[in-house]
Amino acid sequence: MVITVRHAGDAARQQALAEAAADGREQQLWPGGLLSWSLFASTDGQTLMAYEQWADDASLDAALASPAPYVPGIEGTEPSAPVRYRLHRTHVSVAGQAEAGCVVTPVFDADGPERQRHFIDEVFTMTKDVRPMPGAIAAHFHTSTDGTRVFNYAEWTDEQAHIDAVTADDPQRIRSRITGEIEGVRPCGYRRWHLLTALTTAP
Repeated sequence: MVITVRHAGDAARQQALAEAAADGREQQLWPGGLLSWSLFASTDGQTLMAYEQWADDASLDAALASPAPYVPGIEGTEPSAPVRYRLHRTHVSVAGQAEAGCVVTPVFDADGPERQRHFIDEVFTMTKDVRPMPGAIAAHFHTSTDGTRVFNYAEWTDEQAHIDAVTADDPQRIRSRITGEIEGVRPCGYRRWHLLTALTTAP
């Protein structure tokens, strides 16, 4: 997976950039190995996120090295090396019973691959006997291939369900333990998103 973020500044510019990005992806010839491209708008009107799935690293490397290099994510984003991720673990709270109306993406800095894996395993251990929060559908924990980040792609029924979850009582201190008590991992915040466009290669 490749995840790219572009800051828009306000809701009007966010919408304009989103429309241009989606139109561009629909009209362009996709490089070999690009399987899907999804575009999300942050609920605060400030940001766009592109989430790409690739068949393998070799396909992405070839696209980036082509004579007309592929630009991951959203056209016009300040050039930088794309951050590559692998899906590490998934927890499903509601199997096939709800549609995701909101995606939440907590991000964490990590001091290497061992800390990435340890953090995710600790989260699963802390929450295994905890009743799922209302509206929580699934959490998909990704690790960056450079060992520096953990990215949680969390699906919720709607934005309000997540707001209620993070403001609810936490008698077991699970939130504070996850965000501040696991050595070698530091929280970087989160955003809430609505899916705008999901494109896939033709079968």
